[in-house]
Amino acid sequence: MNPEQILASLTQYVAHEILEDAAEDLTSTTPLLELGVLNSLETARMMAFVEKQFGITVPADAMRVENLQTLAAITDMVCACARVRTP
Repeated sequence: MNPEQILASLTQYVAHEILEDAAEDLTSTTPLLELGVLNSLETARMMAFVEKQFGITVPADAMRVENLQTLAAITDMVCACARVRTP
């Protein structure tokens, strides 16, 4: 998957699973942590989705605030984890 596809998949997940379709203003730069969209439970659920959806493992050291701030940052993290997985 390319970054655009990953971003679209993550956006759809947040819109439907977390915001329950109330995501009119959701963009790649929406501050998810600052607005309380992602909390510890939702972050854990999202990472389970990411690992299953993209066939990657997100290491604990990747779970930093800067990697979870926005959908764009999460997309970058997923891409980085996918590159590590692929020789």
